[in-house]
Amino acid sequence: MATTTITSPSLSNNSMVKLAREIAMDIHPLETILKQYSIDAQSWLSLQANPKFIQLLSSQVEEWNGASNTHERVRAKSAAMLEEWLPELNNRLHDADIGLPAKVEAGKMLGRMAGIGVPNVDGASAGERFTVTINLGEDHKLSFEKQLPAKVIDHDPDE
Repeated sequence: MATTTITSPSLSNNSMVKLAREIAMDIHPLETILKQYSIDAQSWLSLQANPKFIQLLSSQVEEWNGASNTHERVRAKSAAMLEEWLPELNNRLHDADIGLPAKVEAGKMLGRMAGIGVPNVDGASAGERFTVTINLGEDHKLSFEKQLPAKVIDHDPDE
């Protein structure tokens, strides 16, 4: 995670949204988040009294905990757990007492996580593919394929 320095309770809207989102996600302890953003105790007290930050935090908590966000919550929390587990996985990969088959499986998993050998992971051919196949009997098949363009959301949160 990149470190963002916040020294004043009068933050930009974008910085407040990022901080509120991190807190709402509840993946890392509050102390860790505040340290990451370089927010001292006095600044945190000021932020907690800031009506705009209170509203943003409430909105982020509601959005994060919404039923329609279940997949994103599971994905983000799973990714955080995997990231915390990587040092242990590295130690096991280099442990002479661990059998080669287990190491190979761990290596395959790491490769998938890194996107090595997995098609279209990097978004190079972003977008969705739509295919319709109609079977008309023996050796007669109609197939239609369409590559949909990638979805791009271009928005500046400070606007």
